[in-house]
Amino acid sequence: MPVLDTLTHALSTLVHPLQLVVAWILVHLHGALTSLGLDPAGGAGWSLAIVGLVVVVKLLLVPLVVAQVRGMRAMRLASPEIHRIQEKYRGRTDAASRDAARREQQELMTRTGANPLAGCLPVLVQAPVLFALYSVLSGIGRQTPVGALTGDLVRQADAATLLGAPLSGTLTGALGGTAGLLGVLVPAVLIVLMYAAQVLTQRLSARDNPPADPTNPLARQQGVLAFVLPAVSAVVAVGFPVGVVLYWATSSLWGLGQQLVVGRLLPSGGQEGSPAPRTSVTGSPAPEPTATPRAGGQRPQPRRGTTRRGRRG
Repeated sequence: MPVLDTLTHALSTLVHPLQLVVAWILVHLHGALTSLGLDPAGGAGWSLAIVGLVVVVKLLLVPLVVAQVRGMRAMRLASPEIHRIQEKYRGRTDAASRDAARREQQELMTRTGANPLAGCLPVLVQAPVLFALYSVLSGIGRQTPVGALTGDLVRQADAATLLGAPLSGTLTGALGGTAGLLGVLVPAVLIVLMYAAQVLTQRLSARDNPPADPTNPLARQQGVLAFVLPAVSAVVAVGFPVGVVLYWATSSLWGLGQQLVVGRLLPSGGQEGSPAPRTSVTGSPAPEPTATPRAGGQRPQPRRGTTRRGRRG
C-alpha cells in the first residue's frame, strides 16, 4: 500500500535517532551474549538480545511507572471530590460556571497531585521504542543496515530463528509462505501470551485501583477497554516481525509481573499504610458507633445488674 509505505517512511525518519539507539543496544547485548559462548549467527543470541532490550527499556521507565502509580492513586482518592464539584455545577451552562468548575478541578488536581494522564506516560514513551524496533527488524528482512547494525550483522540477524520461526518474518507471511508449522505456531503463541498478559494486567490494575463509583458509565467503559485494547494489539501484531512480537510479549509479561509487585507493595485502600474506611451496604462510609446521649445532656447509665455489685447478687 503506497499510503502505508509513505507513512511508515515518514515515521521512520522521525524516529531515526531512536533507531540508532535501539540498534546500538541490540548489537552490544548480542555481543555480550556471544562472548558468553552463544553462536553469533544463532537465534538464541538475537532473541535474548531482544529480551534484554525489554529489560533496559523497563528499567529506564521505572521513574515513570512510580509517577503513574502515584498519579492514579491520587486520582482515585480525588474522584469523590471531583464528583462533588461536577454535581455542584450540574445544569449550569453559563461561561462563569464552567470556568469556576474547571478552576476548582484544576486546584484539586494541583493540591492532591492527581493526574488523569499518569496512566498513559509509560505507554507514550514505549510506543516510539516499539516502532523503532519494528523499523530495525523490518530493515533486517530487507538487508538494510542501521547504525551499529552493519551489513554482516544484518545477514546474521536475518538468518536467526526463534524455535524455527525467522525473527524477521511475520505471522501473515508464514501463513502465506513456506515457513512451516513452527513459523506459524511460534508467533501465534507469542501473540496469545501478549494478549493474556495485557488482559490480566488490566484486571489486576482494576482490582488494585477500583473506581470510586462502579455504576459510572466511564467505569464500565474502562472494563470493556480492558479486553478491547489487548485485542487490537493482538490483531496489529499479526503483521509485525516475530522479533517485535517477542519484544511486545516480553514487555507485556514484565508489565503483568510489575502489576503484581505494585499490588503487593502498595495495596488498595486509603493512603498507603492507613486502614481503608469502613463502608456501609450502600457503599458510603459507615459512621462510627456513638453512644446516644439522654435528654438533658446526661450520659447513659449502665443497666442494673451489670455493675460489680449486681453481678455478685
